[in-house]
Amino acid sequence: MSNSDVSLHDVAEMLDVHYMTVYRYVRQGQLPATKVGRSWYVKPSDLELFRDAKAHSSEVSEGGKKIAPWAERLEAQLIQGDQRGAAEIMEAVLRSGHDLYFLYLQVLSPAMSAIGARWAAGNLEIFVEHRASNIAMRLIGQFGPRFARRGVSKGTVVLGSPADEMHTLSTSMVADLIRFEGWNVSDVGANMPAEAFAEAIRQGEDVVAVCIGVTMPGSLPAAQATIGAIRKVVPRDLPILVGGAGVPSDEVARKLGADRRSGSVHELIEVLGEVARRS
Repeated sequence: MSNSDVSLHDVAEMLDVHYMTVYRYVRQGQLPATKVGRSWYVKPSDLELFRDAKAHSSEVSEGGKKIAPWAERLEAQLIQGDQRGAAEIMEAVLRSGHDLYFLYLQVLSPAMSAIGARWAAGNLEIFVEHRASNIAMRLIGQFGPRFARRGVSKGTVVLGSPADEMHTLSTSMVADLIRFEGWNVSDVGANMPAEAFAEAIRQGEDVVAVCIGVTMPGSLPAAQATIGAIRKVVPRDLPILVGGAGVPSDEVARKLGADRRSGSVHELIEVLGEVARRS
C-alpha cells in the first residue's frame, strides 16, 4: 500500500455510489483492491481504469447474457486466496444468465489453467497454486449440487482417474456436468488403484458407462491396467470411455483398451446420450 491509495469510502464518494456498491465491485473482482488490516484500498491507476471501463461499457449483453472478463476476475480472487470473493464472482456469472457449462468451462477452468501456467513459469509460489486449487474444489462442492437433475435417472456413470493421477478438479467438474444432464455419477476420485476401480463398478447399481480421466501421458500405463481390471468384472458391452490431455488420439485410446475417446465434455455427453438411446 502507498500513501496515494484510496479507501473504499473515498472511492464511493468519487464515484457517487454507496459504499456497499464499491465493496461489491471489489468482491466481484471488477475493481482491484488490497486489504490492509480490516480496510480495503484502491490504487489510483486501478480506479482510473475502472472508471474508463465503466464509461465504455465493458460489460455488454449478448443474447440476454452479460459478457464480462469473468475468468480474469475469478483468477485474481483465487490468487488472493479469497474464497468468498471467488464465490461472489461465480454467483454473478449465474445471475448474468449463464449456465453451469459456461461457469465451469469458460470461467473456472480457464482461471485455473492461467494460474497453473503462472506457477509453471515461476511467477507464482506453489502454495498460491495449491491454495487456489483447494478453493476451486470447495467452490465446485458449493455450486455443483444446485444443478443435479431430479426425476428418473438415465443410469449411473462411474468416473475417476487411475493410480498416480493426482488431479481431481477436472473430473469433479465433468461429474457435475454429467449429473446436470440426468445421470447419476459415482465419482471415485483420483489415484484409484486398478482393482479398487473395478470393484467400485462391480458393486455399482445400474452402471451404464465408465469414464476414466487421464491428464498426464505418464499415467497411461496405469490407465491401461485399470481398463484391464475393469474388463475382467463387467459385461463386454459396457462402454469404457477415456479422455483428458493425457489421451491425445483415438489410437492411444484403443491401445489402452477403451471403447471411445472423448475429446471434450460436450463430446462425452453426446456419447453418453448414444448409450442412453441404445439401452
